[in-house]
Amino acid sequence: MAILSSSVIALLTRLRNALGAAAVIALCTTAAMGDANAQSKVTLQATGIFPEADFSSEVLRRWASMVTERTGGRINFRFHWAGSLVGTKMLDGLRDGVVDVAVEFTAYVSGDILDLAVLDIPFSFPLDSAGLVEFHRAVKPAVTAIYGRYGNQVVAATPVLLPAIYTCRDRFLAGSDDWKGAIVRTGGRWQAESVKAFGGNPVVISMGELYSALERGTVNCTIMALNGVESLRLYEVAPRVTRIDFSGTFGTINVSQAAWSRLSEADRKIMLVAGDEILVWASEESNKRLSQTIERLQSKGAQFCTPNQAEFARLVSAVDKVVDSNRSQVSADGASIIKMVDQYRPRVKSGPTIGPNNPCRK
Repeated sequence: MAILSSSVIALLTRLRNALGAAAVIALCTTAAMGDANAQSKVTLQATGIFPEADFSSEVLRRWASMVTERTGGRINFRFHWAGSLVGTKMLDGLRDGVVDVAVEFTAYVSGDILDLAVLDIPFSFPLDSAGLVEFHRAVKPAVTAIYGRYGNQVVAATPVLLPAIYTCRDRFLAGSDDWKGAIVRTGGRWQAESVKAFGGNPVVISMGELYSALERGTVNCTIMALNGVESLRLYEVAPRVTRIDFSGTFGTINVSQAAWSRLSEADRKIMLVAGDEILVWASEESNKRLSQTIERLQSKGAQFCTPNQAEFARLVSAVDKVVDSNRSQVSADGASIIKMVDQYRPRVKSGPTIGPNNPCRK
C-alpha cells in the first residue's frame, strides 16, 4: 500500500471538503497505482568480458533490448563491459549476487565443472548457422541443469563468438613443428589440454594482460575468437592468424538466481522467448560477419593461412583423445552433452568454409 506524506494528506483533506469523498478516493487510487508501477520497475546489472564493441556484447544488448521492449520498460539493464565488475568470475558473481545478468563462457568454468568440459574442446560443435541453432537447442536443457546447480539460470544458449583461431606474434601454426616450443595463452583448463595435445605449451593469462603478454613475448600465441582479435586489437601484436576455425567455447546468457526469483512468471517467459530468438539471430549473424571481420583484419595488417588436410586430421585425432578422457567422469547431464558432441562432430572436422583460405606455406 502506498504511504502518503503529511503534506499530501493535508491536500487531500482540503480536496475532500471541496470536491467530496468520491473524488478523493479516485485521486488516492491513481497515486497508489503510479507508486506501484514505479516500484515494479527493475534495473538489472549486466556484464560481459569483452569490450562494448564486441559481437558478444552486441548479442547481450540485443537480447536485453527485446526484454525491455516487451516488458514495457519495466525491466532495464545497466551494462558493465570488459569484465569491469567481476572479471572472468561470472559464475561466482552471479551466484553471489554481485551481478544480475552475464554472458558466461564455459572456458572459465569448465575446469571446475567437468560436465561442461567437452564444449571447450576444439571441433565439438558445428559453426554453420543451421548447425549452431540445432546444437544449442539440443544441449540447452543439460547446460541449464548444470548451471542451475551453481545459482545461474540460463535464459539463452547462443553463439556469442565467431569461430576460434590461433593468432601468433612470430609464427603460423601450420604443422607439428610449429607447435613445438610455442607458448600459447588459453582461457581455461580444457583449452589448455587441447594445446598440449596439439604439441604446444599452454599458459592461462587474463584477458586484461593478454595484449601486453603478446607484445612482450611472454607468450607466442593465443587461442581467440576472431571477433576478439578485432575488439581487443590483438592483430597489432599477434598478426599471424592460423585459420583452424573451431568452436572454442560455449556461450550462454545467465541470470542470477536472486534476480530470477524476483521476476514474475510472465517476465521469465519473456526472457526465455527472447533467448531463443537471439539464438537464431546470432547464429545467422555470426556466419554473415565472418568474411567481413577477416577483411577488416587484413586491412589492419593481419595475415591469414589455413593448414592442409593432413594437419587438420592430426589436430582432430589429438583432441579426440581429450574428449575420450572425460567420458567416464561426467554426470548424466555431462554424458548427454558428449552424446550430442559425438553426433555433430563428424561435420565439423574439415576446416574453414567461409572467407579466404590461403594455404600455410613454409
